[in-house]
Amino acid sequence: MFENLKNASEIFSKMGEMRGKMEEIKKRISNLRVMGDAGAGMVQVTSTGDGSIVDVKINRALFDSEDNKMLEDLVMAATNDAIQKAKQAAEYELKSITGGLDLSEISKLFGGNLG
Repeated sequence: MFENLKNASEIFSKMGEMRGKMEEIKKRISNLRVMGDAGAGMVQVTSTGDGSIVDVKINRALFDSEDNKMLEDLVMAATNDAIQKAKQAAEYELKSITGGLDLSEISKLFGGNLG
């Protein structure tokens, strides 16, 4: 019984350490920049690691086109590409501090949803 209490104490101690690391990772993730593109680079969208779009570049030639639908599709595709890359970058950063530990499983034990 006391062994279980000792293990629980160690787990909570580690969770406190991990919380500090998580704050650091959140900052690193928000500072990450990833670029999604579409149309062979004709549209480029830059996102932070936490999914905020911070820049959009559209090749001037697309503005001269009569095909607005194509431009809309390229912007949407580049944005989705940037968001997907941001998710992957964030997952990589999280795995770097958790050693690949699945936080969603741990959070379920405490009634939460981290992943």
